[in-house]
Amino acid sequence: MLLGRRITRRQLLGAGVALAAAAGLGFTCTPPPPWPPISQRGRASGPRHLIWVWQFSQDGPPEQIASVLAQYNLGILLKTHDGTDWMSRYDTSPYAVYGPDQVAALASYYETYGVPFHAWCVVKGLEPEREAEMCAQVIAAGARSVTVDLEPHSGFWEGTTQAALTFGRELRKRQPEATLYVSLDPRPWVINRVPLAEFASFSQGFVPQIYWETFNSPDNVRRFESSGFPPGREGITPEFLLNVSSSLLGRYGHPIQPAAQGASRNTTAWTRFLSAARKAGISVVSVWRYGVTGGDVWPLLRNWQMQSTPTPPAGLSKGGNARIVNTGSCLNLRDAPTTTAPIRTCLPDETIVRVLDGPVAANGYRWWLIETQVISGWSAEAGPDGVRWLVPWP
Repeated sequence: MLLGRRITRRQLLGAGVALAAAAGLGFTCTPPPPWPPISQRGRASGPRHLIWVWQFSQDGPPEQIASVLAQYNLGILLKTHDGTDWMSRYDTSPYAVYGPDQVAALASYYETYGVPFHAWCVVKGLEPEREAEMCAQVIAAGARSVTVDLEPHSGFWEGTTQAALTFGRELRKRQPEATLYVSLDPRPWVINRVPLAEFASFSQGFVPQIYWETFNSPDNVRRFESSGFPPGREGITPEFLLNVSSSLLGRYGHPIQPAAQGASRNTTAWTRFLSAARKAGISVVSVWRYGVTGGDVWPLLRNWQMQSTPTPPAGLSKGGNARIVNTGSCLNLRDAPTTTAPIRTCLPDETIVRVLDGPVAANGYRWWLIETQVISGWSAEAGPDGVRWLVPWP
């Protein structure tokens, strides 16, 4: 049977035709038009807004998704596994992820066409070692980051706080520099049911779900009020949910990259969401999910991304702020200004840091002592090719 056969990396990318199926399988899948010029092909760089993809059978074929995301300068956040099951158990598409080889093929495909490839999964905590191993395999296969969907609802997290710590320990043992985000339902009575502090201890950012229509019900309004967050006369707006998320998650000092409600057809609400995110200093957002998002959202995201940002000062300086950029994943924070010093953590792109000291010249790099709200250490200002990883920020 067609769907019972695996599409190999060679079949996916071989013969010069990306995502071409092997001969005789009865289907073809063409590259996303238009192809980028040869000089522009290769791994995409720089921060992009991300679009969640759940299943190819539900959201659309890979080349269709790639075409839209490339056109609007967006990245993909693809679900690779659920608990300890690869997505081929649920996704009937022949391109569904059945293991690390398929992740590698899809990562190469999307990156070739200028679409940054990120992954997400559901963690359940029942087999934390195996879940950590699978996340590590996804990173090793080419995902720039993994976002774990941490919710207490049926089919999601069922583990203990110890299981959360085991997951983090095993993941960092296998991939110490991996970029890990945690997606959360930001309603206070929901957040209280997941091991948030434990996941915050080994993750690098949060993705609160800003679903202004789904959450805007009389029952939710009452529950927000009883939790100490009265919504006000307008109800549960994008601004309100962003403020609640900031209040509940800000104590951990991690960047926030909110996920917006793609199914919303309210252009005014979308504009308010993007405006509120910019005012909060958020430069990257995501959208749940590709298959339900209206076509008018894509240009909104592209235009928002192209809008001017504050003009930074001329150079890094002690006592000033800096922003991490251009790494494609994250920037190492070390114990000392040398490439041999132990790595304390890896800070993702778009993190805003405080410059405490520097520069120090060593190993061909200029090093700065920087800090977030929870950790400090030494990072290099730029790579050997001159591309800057730390830029001044107001």
